[in-house]
Amino acid sequence: MTDSTRWISVGELAHAFAPDSNTPQTTSDLAGRSLTFHFENGQTVVHRFETESELTWTVTQGPGLGREASETYTATRIRERLYFVDFVRRLDRATALSLVVDLDLAVVTALMARLPDETEARRSLLERASTGEELTAVSALFLSGTVDIPYSADAARHRPTSDLVGRRVEYTYSSTERYEHVYLNDRFYTWHCLQGSEKGLADTDRCHYYKLGIDLYLFVWREKIVPTLGVVVVDFDAMRTVGKIFGYEGGDFSKIVNFRVGAHARVLNVTHRDDTAAI
Repeated sequence: MTDSTRWISVGELAHAFAPDSNTPQTTSDLAGRSLTFHFENGQTVVHRFETESELTWTVTQGPGLGREASETYTATRIRERLYFVDFVRRLDRATALSLVVDLDLAVVTALMARLPDETEARRSLLERASTGEELTAVSALFLSGTVDIPYSADAARHRPTSDLVGRRVEYTYSSTERYEHVYLNDRFYTWHCLQGSEKGLADTDRCHYYKLGIDLYLFVWREKIVPTLGVVVVDFDAMRTVGKIFGYEGGDFSKIVNFRVGAHARVLNVTHRDDTAAI
């Protein structure tokens, strides 16, 4: 058992999560397909899913015009014709892309995540706070888009939500790894390791929520102690999650790790607050 007083690297976390995990299987549904994503920033990117694990993307319009690369990806079916696609971008330093692709609504939500370099990661929290910056050095860019149809301002999209605020949820990732989340407000949540490699550790970190459908949410968090980004799709109908955790393998910032996760979910309680009540 890892010393619970020590903050471990994402690489160590990946090893702890690996045995007997509740991560859903990947799917080959997208293999052989080509999908064109038209994003709200004017960028158009064609994704050709060559096989069940290899894709090629090409920017055909807008920012980055002409850039292309082949990547190793994973795809997980969330619900019928709704997928979570994820890969590390080879052309960019410490950058990963996560896509929620809804083929029925012809909607895509993209998350471009980037880890800080060593210099940025080692800046103190006090320094970041004193300059008015976010405490986490991990960056996240969200883009909405359409699938195989031109983007327009009135297009359907996954929107930010406060639906999760007030919920306290337990997530069991494996027989040895169990956490609870308390969703505090639109910007922050608290995580607490109940069992496993980080048992006894807890923190409050920056987060983001998007509604994908009925009882279905995209939840993203960015940690400030160890540079980490997590992305999960939480299905409160199936009471399951699928996603990934992205960070550095160790403390030397020379290698990244991007590993899949999944958990069984259990709602522990829901707190309802009247924000208009007098104090």
